[in-house]
Amino acid sequence: MSKIILLNGAGSSGKTSIARAIQHLSNEQWLTFGVDTFIEMTPYPSPGKDAEYFAFVPGENNRGPLMRVESKPTGDKLFGVMADFALLLANQSNNLIIDEVLFDDQHLKSYVAKLAEHITYFIGVKCDLAIMQEREFLRRDRAVGLSNDQFYRVHSGTREYDLTVDTSNSSVFDVARKIIDFIDNNQNPKGFNNMRNKFYG
Repeated sequence: MSKIILLNGAGSSGKTSIARAIQHLSNEQWLTFGVDTFIEMTPYPSPGKDAEYFAFVPGENNRGPLMRVESKPTGDKLFGVMADFALLLANQSNNLIIDEVLFDDQHLKSYVAKLAEHITYFIGVKCDLAIMQEREFLRRDRAVGLSNDQFYRVHSGTREYDLTVDTSNSSVFDVARKIIDFIDNNQNPKGFNNMRNKFYG
């Protein structure tokens, strides 16, 4: 039985940095992957060639620039196997940290169903929108407006977090320590079990 940390939060909320900090601080060994891992598998869009997996759709609202990621049918197939990939690794006795952006319950249900035999900690990662927007402007690998689009969507729907952390005013290492301490003191997280009962009765 493996341990799994599923981090869910908007882009630029700090999930990837938290995962790396946990790997550094924990006495246990952890593998990490996430939605960006799968995005990096796809062909880079080029002029005159339609994106086959997903598309960036720009916009704007009263909070500033907006950038929505719209997955296409081919992309749905690709991202739909993330829970299967997690299960494959976990079944080989690997502890995992998964960096996710869950917009609805569909992919969450897949994780909940397929990881039933493993110990999964569902962690909500939050951050002030203004801070995430600043991070987008400062980073060169992030589309400006993603956090604005994802800010509310990513935590809507059925979300029974075992722990919620906020990176607005805390260092990544402090947040990682909080998660590690929580895991050390909670051997039987309830979030996934509660959602499994809601989803499947």
